[in-house]
Amino acid sequence: MISGYATVNGTSEYLSKSWMPYRKSHVFCAPPIAMGTHLGEMNEMDSALYREGIEYGLLNGLNFIDTAINYRGMRSERDVGHVLNSLIKSGAIKREEVIVSTKAGIIPGDIKANLVPADYLQKILLDGGIIKESELNIVDTHRHVLAPEYYRFAIEKSKKHLHLETIDLYYIHNPEISMMTLGPDLFYQQVEKLFTFFEEQVQSGNLHYYGFATWSGLLNSPKEDGYISIEETVNTAKRVAGEGHHFKFIQFPLNKQMNQAVKNLNQRVNGKWLTIIEAAQELGIYSTTSAPFNLGKIFDEGNDPQNVLKAVTRTNGVFSTMVGMKKVLHIKENLAIFQNHTAVNKR
Repeated sequence: MISGYATVNGTSEYLSKSWMPYRKSHVFCAPPIAMGTHLGEMNEMDSALYREGIEYGLLNGLNFIDTAINYRGMRSERDVGHVLNSLIKSGAIKREEVIVSTKAGIIPGDIKANLVPADYLQKILLDGGIIKESELNIVDTHRHVLAPEYYRFAIEKSKKHLHLETIDLYYIHNPEISMMTLGPDLFYQQVEKLFTFFEEQVQSGNLHYYGFATWSGLLNSPKEDGYISIEETVNTAKRVAGEGHHFKFIQFPLNKQMNQAVKNLNQRVNGKWLTIIEAAQELGIYSTTSAPFNLGKIFDEGNDPQNVLKAVTRTNGVFSTMVGMKKVLHIKENLAIFQNHTAVNKR
């Protein structure tokens, strides 16, 4: 296992050497875009592409990788870990230069064990006593968990896949699924227990920071099912750990077709209605965004990918944008937008 975690000094030095503009935080410095690992087939062909792409990115200015335990049947985490282990052990990069975020909460499958999510749920999680059936929150085909013991299991799995002693940023993945099932009162009660567990994981060195990675929860109208209040979430973290809590990041989609994060005044903070990005800034939370191309739907309207990325990354209050990248050619094209380019200033 590789010790350490991303630091302000390590990440800023890496990005300065790479001629990459970056955004500063008290946690670490990040490039305008990060390498996302969501899309692709659960096969060796796509894994080989991802490993080649991640290696190229890490050696050429992209030091932020976003993944999840359920992506591609656990292959994505394993692919990220393969490259990190190789490059860090060889001395090509240093652990403190690299930011790794991952997620859990959605029941995963494991392609290596030939288990689809339904089988993984039964054979590993339920039969193994890791979770109880009553702890499952189900909406249509989506199964979600907030039980701390599940996350204890998932964190250890992710650490093993990634070869990391400490995960820089750990998200609860699509918590709105549990919100839809539980309703606000029960949801925040369970989140408080989970945040207590996460703060213990921070103290033990397994995690550095944690947050919510959502699809609709932070963007919905307060009247819609699954709506999550960022103010109530931060207040929950404060009840657990005071002002020194480690809930510091959120993730949500932002693109031309899904622009609620900059249009909708759906989050109330200190009695004032704000967009989610404004609300996060008010509360000292960093916003990362996903789906800049809206799963490819943006291109149906004839949009140029470079202009799309520029528009999203220039949005005030966006810390970094997760971009699905597995082909070296696409990584080169995306790097060219920003490297030695003054359009995206250091913040």
